[in-house]
This record gives sequence, structure tokens and C-alpha cells, in this order.
Amino acid sequence: MLSVALRESKLAGVLVLVLVTLVWGTTFTVTKSSLASVGPLFFLALRFSMASLGLLVLNVGAFRSISRDEWVGGVVLGVFLMLGFVFQTVGLVQTTAAKAGFITGLAVVLVPVVGALFFGRRPFWVVYLAAFIAALGLGLLTLDFDSMGINMGDVWVFACAVSYAFYILYLGNYAGKVRILVLSLVQVYFTAICCWLLAILVEGVAVSSFTLLPLGVWFGLVYLAISATIFTTVAQTWGQRILSPERAALIFTLEPVFAAIVAYLALGERLPAMGVLGSVLIMVGMLTAEVGSWVKHVPAA
Repeated sequence: MLSVALRESKLAGVLVLVLVTLVWGTTFTVTKSSLASVGPLFFLALRFSMASLGLLVLNVGAFRSISRDEWVGGVVLGVFLMLGFVFQTVGLVQTTAAKAGFITGLAVVLVPVVGALFFGRRPFWVVYLAAFIAALGLGLLTLDFDSMGINMGDVWVFACAVSYAFYILYLGNYAGKVRILVLSLVQVYFTAICCWLLAILVEGVAVSSFTLLPLGVWFGLVYLAISATIFTTVAQTWGQRILSPERAALIFTLEPVFAAIVAYLALGERLPAMGVLGSVLIMVGMLTAEVGSWVKHVPAA
């Protein structure tokens, strides 16, 4: 009975993180269209401020009893969350969205490597194989091999991938120790403060900036704050209470797959053959990790 309950719990964790990834896959179009009318740092500051207000409402009864682990964990996670978003946004100015998607997705490979080097984690060897297969699929799905080359934007986005790898690993450390909503509040609130400081210093944001935003940007911000910040942060924390950071990172490679599906349903865009092969390899990588996890726990005869 215990093993059945454990499998059901892990299945719930997988489904929740898949749903998180699906939501992430719907946000690219919203963000891209909004950035045509507003600076990226100002946009991030507004997004995380709105999300922090929503989380504050959800934490009214718990705000005064925040523990040390919740404060420290929230700030640490907030640092890497903020760095990831800023590095990715800066990088997108100089590189293509496709390359940025691939490089960010390399967190799937970085998580087990960073975990082994800095966190003393020793995942089963199959995890590395699964990460390699998923990363290969990610490349086939997102990259245009006729326009390869490395520029400074790619370097910034790679720094984003490193930040996300640390974020996933630290979240795995704190998720089971603290209240999920409180941890989410502290990290999102901290990220909002940092984004405001950067927006003021770098983009020169003033009070008048609010009146210049089109109505469509505000609708986009509400959607991103509720679905892609409050929901995804809380749900990811819950999911990583159950699944290891390595398995979570593999699930997150589904983001471009979902983005491609949304593009097909909404815009009629079709994946080329290499993209379809890439999507299949991502699924193979995830299944490889699942089979490896099962084999690891099968008792020897």
C-alpha cells in the first residue's frame, strides 16, 4: 500500500510540473507582444509586484510568523529567480528567441552537473543520459542550424540557464521545509524589489510611465502575474517537494513542445520534421529517467 501511495504521489508531482510547464509555454507570445510597448525591466517589476500583492492576500494569516528558513530560502530563491529573468531579458536583445529557448533549456543538463559540483548530489547515472537525450531533442526542436554562431546575447542567456539550475536545486532543498505560500511570497516580493531598482537605475522609470501603458499590456500583466507567477511558483514548489531537481528539470524541457502545440492550435504553425524528432527525443529523455528510477529501486534478486 505504501509503494502504491508513493507512486501516486510522484505521479501527482509529475502532472503538476507538466501543468506548470504548459502554462510557461503559453506566456511567450504575451510577453513578446507586451515588450513592444514597455521596457523589459519595468515590465518585470510590474509583473512581480502584481504577483506579490496576490500572494500577500493569500498569506494574510501567516505573514507575521515567517520563519528563518522561509526568509532565507525566499531571498536565496529570489536572487536566482531575478538573475534568471534579467539575464534572459538582456540576452534576448542580442540573440534569437529560438536560441534563447534552447540555451535556457540547457538547465536540464546543468542541474545534475551543478548538483554534483556544489550540492553534493549523486544522481543515478541514467539521469545524465536522460538529460543528454532531452537536450539533443531541445536543440533539434528550437535551433536553426543555418544561423549558428555565438554572440554576447547567447552568453547572457547561458548565465540565465545557470541561474535557473541553481534555482531548481535550491528549491529542492527548501520546498519540504517551509510553507509553500510563504516561501513563494518572499521570493516573488524580493524579485519585485530588485526589478524595480534595476528599472529605475537602467531604464529611468518614472511615475508617468504607468499612464503610457496600453490596455493590452495590463491584461497581459494580469495573466502573467496570476497564471505564470503566482500559480507556477506555488505549484513548482509543491511539485519539487515530491520530485528531485533532476527529474523536475527534465519535465521543464517540455516548455518548447507546449509552445509549438499552442502555436499550431492558435496560428496554424507546423513543426518541421526536425522539430517533430526533437519533441520525440524530449519525451524519450523523460521516459529514460522514469525507467532509470524504476530500475534503480528494483531489489536485486
